[in-house]
Amino acid sequence: MTSDMNAFHHNVYEQSFRDIRSLNKKLPEETILSLAREVLRQLADRARAVEVRETPSMVESVTKLARFLISDDPKAGADMIYELQSEGASLDDVYLVYLAEAARKLGDWWNKDRISLVDVTVGTGRIYAIMRGLSPLYSAKITNSHKSALFTAVPGETHTIGVKMAADLFRQNGWTIDLKIGATGSELAQAIRTSPPRIVGLSAGGIHAVDALAHLIIAIRINSPATLILVSGQIVNEATDLVKLMGPDALVFDFTDVEAEMDRLWDISEPALAL
Repeated sequence: MTSDMNAFHHNVYEQSFRDIRSLNKKLPEETILSLAREVLRQLADRARAVEVRETPSMVESVTKLARFLISDDPKAGADMIYELQSEGASLDDVYLVYLAEAARKLGDWWNKDRISLVDVTVGTGRIYAIMRGLSPLYSAKITNSHKSALFTAVPGETHTIGVKMAADLFRQNGWTIDLKIGATGSELAQAIRTSPPRIVGLSAGGIHAVDALAHLIIAIRINSPATLILVSGQIVNEATDLVKLMGPDALVFDFTDVEAEMDRLWDISEPALAL
């Protein structure tokens, strides 16, 4: 039986799903579709590393979960996840088996025209919100207490001077900073999956990077649930509301606030086993 301390966080799920619905109202349809595909793709990539032994009961549960995720009841899928945990399903199984396989089933139904675009965006939105509800149960995997982080600009960003300056500043102040410039979204996802950082600092030059930033945050959340995300750059000033709805753990409006926010994120993250 899962204790309340280790159980699915319904309040985080509900807030995340509200944010996703609000974000979908503000973004173009093609962007919403692209983000839905990103959730399906990232989960499929993440699940490939896990060997799943299908059983009739598991297949039945996955199908039931997939149906709940696109049902008229916004809490049905989240409630089933809580029930699975209560029945003894491990966090990894919930995350990488049930949710991943349900996402795969939704993608299959979509490809076969058994469900609509609206169904897919609702289903993937709920999957992502459920993952956010699970993320407080994870904490970052580290080998020592030395402050470290990964800094990167969103893929395709050409204004990278700010993130480079920030990396230099933090290194001078004793942080170990892994700076990745020019990496693709897939390369960043793989790096984060292989060696999950406690903090990722993302820089984006303006509102033109909203799509790329949303895709990257999805990739980070799926591949390293415990990683805390800080967003900086002109995009924070130009598209504050949109960035907030993506659910980062910190926004930095001014370069002088970066160090204080990084210290705060480091302090609230706790070392333990990550996914």
